[in-house]
Amino acid sequence: MKGFWQRAELIWHVVALTLLSGAFIPLWRDLTFGDPLKRGGDPIQQIVLVAAYSGLLLCWWYRRQMVMAAVKGWLIWLVVGWAIVSVLWSQDSTLTIRRSVTLLLATLYGLFLTVRYPPLTVLRLLGFTMIVILGASLISVALGASWATIDPYYLGSWNGVMFHKNALGRLSVLALLIFGVLFQQTTRPWQVGWAVAGLAGLLLIIGSQSASAIVVLSLVVIAWLMLVLINSLSHQQQLQVAALSLGTAIPVGSLIWFFSAEVAAFLGRDLTLTGRLPLWQALWSIAWKQSLLGYGFGAFWLESGRMIELDIALMRQRFWWALHAHNGYLDIWLEVGLIGLVLTCILLIVALWRSLQMIQRKRAGSYLYFVCLFIIFLLLHNLSEAMLLESSLAKAIFWILLSWSYFSVTQHTDKQNG
Repeated sequence: MKGFWQRAELIWHVVALTLLSGAFIPLWRDLTFGDPLKRGGDPIQQIVLVAAYSGLLLCWWYRRQMVMAAVKGWLIWLVVGWAIVSVLWSQDSTLTIRRSVTLLLATLYGLFLTVRYPPLTVLRLLGFTMIVILGASLISVALGASWATIDPYYLGSWNGVMFHKNALGRLSVLALLIFGVLFQQTTRPWQVGWAVAGLAGLLLIIGSQSASAIVVLSLVVIAWLMLVLINSLSHQQQLQVAALSLGTAIPVGSLIWFFSAEVAAFLGRDLTLTGRLPLWQALWSIAWKQSLLGYGFGAFWLESGRMIELDIALMRQRFWWALHAHNGYLDIWLEVGLIGLVLTCILLIVALWRSLQMIQRKRAGSYLYFVCLFIIFLLLHNLSEAMLLESSLAKAIFWILLSWSYFSVTQHTDKQNG
């Protein structure tokens, strides 16, 4: 009987993580109501979030371990706490409270995964979750489902069971990271399965025609190879490789800068980054007006009629198509100010640095490679789309995984090293 409940718990995690990855529900909303995700006050999203987080009731049985782990990971609570405190100056305090609650739940979920399971088990749960989403996406495309290729601006691009092609692209990149680490950690029969799943993820990235996903995947693969190489070298050799990499990056970066028009054309974009540059210029001056505190967590991207500041309302009317800043760092600045942005960046740097230190000291298995590469993935993807401090149904998975990654590297028990 005990084994039955353990399997039921694992199945619940797969279902919950699937929903919190933005699969199925946002697409259904888009097809039914013409709106994949409302910014606030959406009863459908609230019901699904409550259902997905219902398993956190199990926290009661692990409360002591969770308190100890939470104390060690105090930095993330500063970030979450600052987001909650922003209700005091928010443009929409009710929306900020709702978003803060979901952010807190996502953080608790990451903490629960840390104390409940060893890292390899968590990665397997994520692997099965990605198989469900990627498998359903491939099947929907293969069957010619109209909703699997609905983007009117990029005809023929795949979105599968996600609400947008970029959503499918970024999730496929995440899946490849998970499959790659699991491939290294398992025996041959399982390795074949993870390899096939990886090929499916690569096919979906190509089919999605997501330029950002292709660029991020390329950079993450380079980072992975560099990480493996550097970890096998002596300290002096590591310094030599670092110097060589820097010497290579400067001329390559210069070439990309000088031939930026050609590079943009190759990626199917223009020099304005599909309208992003004018949007960023408009948002920059607005951000400086509330530079330290921001406009409230989750409360900047309101409808123009609800805006308090006139220039913000005019900006929303001009860039009516923008649901976010298309730059996660700018979004954080707008919502929780420079203080919140600095705290979030420190959190990422600490998690990345600790994972690198533990890899060099051989303190744990390959899961640390995932932690390190996942943070690099977040840092890169956040340049083009908001990925941090996101707790909506479409992107909650990324904050959950960041929370789990951070809490994992702040713990130094044998369980984390298993």
